[in-house]
Amino acid sequence: MQDSPRKPTFDVEKMLDDMAMRGWLANDLARIAGVADMTVYRFLKRQTQTNKIAKKLAEALGFSVRRYLISAKQPVVH
Repeated sequence: MQDSPRKPTFDVEKMLDDMAMRGWLANDLARIAGVADMTVYRFLKRQTQTNKIAKKLAEALGFSVRRYLISAKQPVVH
């Protein structure tokens, strides 16, 4: 039996730190990334994280999505 691949997980704390360095709130990030406020809130609460949204948020912050990607092999600590 083969393990199912794990979905990518993103480092929300690092994203929040980058937002804080810019003085941005979640609604600022949403506006700059061109997504709904709720999309950002759900992403930051780890309720809905997709590669597409992660890429938009990372680019809005001026970084590659790789900055926030946590390896699927690493345990995720909340």
